Amino acid sequence: MGSENRGKSFLKNTGFVTLGWLSNITAGVVVSIFIARFLGPEGKGRIALALSTGAILGHFLCLGFDRATPYFVAGKKFTDNKVFGSWILAVIIGSVIAYGVVYPLIAVYLMDNVFSGVSKSLLLLAGLSCPLYFLRLLVNTILAGHEEFFRQTCHNIAICAASITAVFVAMPILNLAPIGYVGIHLALGGVSLFYGFFVLRKVICLTPEFNWRDWFTMFRYGIKAALSQVFNLIDLRLDIYIVNYFVGLASVGIYTVAASLGNIFWILPTSVASVLFPRVASSKPEESKRLTAFLCRNFLWQTIFIGLLFLLVSKWLIVLVFGEDFASASLVLVLLMPGVLAQVVSKICYTDCYGRGFPEKVTISVGVTASLTVIFDLLLIPRYGMYGAAVASSIAYCAGGVLGLYWHMKLSGNVLSALIIPKRSDLRYYKSIIESFKRKIF
Repeated sequence: MGSENRGKSFLKNTGFVTLGWLSNITAGVVVSIFIARFLGPEGKGRIALALSTGAILGHFLCLGFDRATPYFVAGKKFTDNKVFGSWILAVIIGSVIAYGVVYPLIAVYLMDNVFSGVSKSLLLLAGLSCPLYFLRLLVNTILAGHEEFFRQTCHNIAICAASITAVFVAMPILNLAPIGYVGIHLALGGVSLFYGFFVLRKVICLTPEFNWRDWFTMFRYGIKAALSQVFNLIDLRLDIYIVNYFVGLASVGIYTVAASLGNIFWILPTSVASVLFPRVASSKPEESKRLTAFLCRNFLWQTIFIGLLFLLVSKWLIVLVFGEDFASASLVLVLLMPGVLAQVVSKICYTDCYGRGFPEKVTISVGVTASLTVIFDLLLIPRYGMYGAAVASSIAYCAGGVLGLYWHMKLSGNVLSALIIPKRSDLRYYKSIIESFKRKIF
């Protein structure tokens, strides 16, 4: 495929993934609004803790297979049946560990402190989101490896539609408590997963080949990434548990509103990273070097510009949408913004490292930022509450951005100016896209 066609394909795939992430963020905001309006800050915090725990375990216990799969599929290192079979084994192992080890330990040792205010029944029910999350990753990562981003987006939109339907049925219609909402959320999530496998069947034959040697081969690559996933989750989620321990559920609810709004700025970078991974894995080093630099500098400055505009109206918007009880989330968002910008850089640079076959570089970097998160969370949250959590996150994310730049420059030979300073050629590229778009319309 020529470079021009590959460029068009990359742009088209990025558009599909962006649509999926936009749907995901939209669903998250809509769900947050309903929960905030009907259950208040404490109810919002209670549900966030319960469901976040399932998602965290899903990230960790998939053992890095979500990172290994696009690498092995796009690079044609394994057949689809071998990858599918290895994934099924990973799902079984992860689910057994979650419900056989982790949740019993939480129920015995953490319910009265870290999970204070969350009932065991709610926590264990929400834990079913862990295997559900595994299977969603199975579908999406195999589709990503084949660069079937349109089908992946259809699956993600179905997940979002299920989430919105669940909260609409549970809150304004049935007026259910948190545990009722979580039950409906999981049931409709299962329906969307069924659709996901229907989509996957269009791309591969759902006939798994079970081979422990293949599983270990993917595991050896994936476990390096799995460690980075653990550290990344510490960066992203640890603060809500510490906030709950020191300040309480209401502050968790307010903090998660600010964090969900900050996630909006990661829609495009995350979408690009999803498309970039298989592209780097299947491209020549020089091509991926130029592409990563272009994406990094452009998305950094786009996020700066849009972020400043958003902050100007954030307090008014938060009060209007979530209610007066959540007004303090606007200051939390301001304190999070430097970290949001740094994460844009790290997402793209880390993805390049994965695609080049160096997941351990990401693991080292995210391990450093996770350590900073723990240190500054413990220093700042007891004194400053959720505001301290926001500052701690920004410090850690900024360190991650610097490390991402360092590793990418070391592995690719790129220079710092190519990664953070816009170029005139970027404007010409945008102009060519606009002209091409006009020709298609007119």
